[in-house]
Amino acid sequence: MSKLFKQKVATKTKVKAAIFVALIALLFLYIVLDIALKGPITSFLSNREEIINTVNSLGVFAPLVFILIQTLQTVFAPIPGQVTGTVGGYIFGWWGILWTLIGSAIGYIIVLFLARRFGRPLLEKFFKKEALKRFDFLTTSKHASFALFMVFLLPGLPDDMVCYLAGLTSIPLKKLMILILVGRLPSIIATNYVGSGLGNENLIPVVIASVAMVAIFIAAWIYREKIVNYLQSKSENSTKPTQKSK
Repeated sequence: MSKLFKQKVATKTKVKAAIFVALIALLFLYIVLDIALKGPITSFLSNREEIINTVNSLGVFAPLVFILIQTLQTVFAPIPGQVTGTVGGYIFGWWGILWTLIGSAIGYIIVLFLARRFGRPLLEKFFKKEALKRFDFLTTSKHASFALFMVFLLPGLPDDMVCYLAGLTSIPLKKLMILILVGRLPSIIATNYVGSGLGNENLIPVVIASVAMVAIFIAAWIYREKIVNYLQSKSENSTKPTQKSK
């Protein structure tokens, strides 16, 4: 019976993966066609100077509003961080990296504080218990730093949920913040680069970077179970006492 159950789960996982990859491929195809045919997205992006001037008219409030949006995105995850990172690059250029980092840092501090203040009951209101149990090894291992860093470094993993779980670990807050922000930095830089390149006449570098990001995301999403299993085994092995040589 257990073998049949595992086969059903594996089949469902493959179907979900196939649907997900198909949706990503269709979205990417639509974007390519929109660029080639100068569709609504391209028309909107072509007015970059007008959009930036409108945002800049807000003065110091422009980055403050963006930082607030990034903070809310980190705490509540209403929209993917890749979207806000791209928007930050599009509007603020390379300054978007700094504003995204600041907003993310504030959001992560809030998340870690909430997790340590209200504990597991709060997490179970936000996330499914089964999903939390899948990553419980992060809270029981004394050497979960590597696993946490990899979760935030690799795309396609539930870093929003894991951030809440990180608050339940005994890792000092300062160390957690360094692990999270350093792990997220490559993604922030990549999305900012894509955003800052939108609206330019030469979109080839942006398209290449976007294709690379999508490919990495799809690969990490497809193999996420194997990645999680590896991280779990690394964490569990690190807690086992080494045998002293006789």
